[in-house]
Amino acid sequence: MKHAWLLLAAVWLVGGCATKPPPDPNDPEEVGMVQPEVLERSLRWAWEAAETRVVRGEITEQQAQEFTRARADELVEHIDLAKIPDAQAFAYGQVFRTAQRWEDAKTLFETALETAKTEDIRVNAGLRLAQSLANLDQVDEAIATARSVFDAPDHEAAPILPAVLYEIVPAGRRKGKDAELAKLLEDAVAQHQRTRVDVKSEAGQSFLMAMGVHIQKAWELAARLYRSAGEQEKATQAIAKALESRASEVRI
Repeated sequence: MKHAWLLLAAVWLVGGCATKPPPDPNDPEEVGMVQPEVLERSLRWAWEAAETRVVRGEITEQQAQEFTRARADELVEHIDLAKIPDAQAFAYGQVFRTAQRWEDAKTLFETALETAKTEDIRVNAGLRLAQSLANLDQVDEAIATARSVFDAPDHEAAPILPAVLYEIVPAGRRKGKDAELAKLLEDAVAQHQRTRVDVKSEAGQSFLMAMGVHIQKAWELAARLYRSAGEQEKATQAIAKALESRASEVRI
């Protein structure tokens, strides 16, 4: 059976590690819908096991990511989207996203966005939906969806730039919309700069420490996108912004 093979692969992956995997949520004896917490636990175990091998130099980061994707793909294979409650659409969507099942992830994040009861879920569901759309080559829709959460309150804007920079734009580039994606990056930088965090919290301190790096990388990528779109003047301006961000980081 496919799931049995993956569990054997997991045993190989951890080698002599004493860590034990959680019960297989796709076991035929399992009754009812597998809860997202169970899926997330299994994926977390798979990722941590893979990262252990990366640290040991036994596999590459890319191999670790592929192992986790394959595990997620196995976990969602028998899940019926029609049976997923609206309140759990985001949590299940995260697992389908890890599996890179973009059409199913799109469906779940659409539901999560439409039924979100908190700003946190609305913002993150919108960004995950935008990533799914970009991977499905629906780049205009992805950009519009990402922009739809730019009205988030200052204290909820932290996820915007990282999602745009590391997930949405990479999935959408080289599909005829590079200039539009560069502009999205510019505007996402402004979102990052207006974000308010609790500077006394660990999360707030981590945000501030990484802020300059994210902004610099965003301007550098925007420059490459403008250049590929033939907009050299805007590319030059973006490079200047990247250098300015780097200088500011050095002064800090």
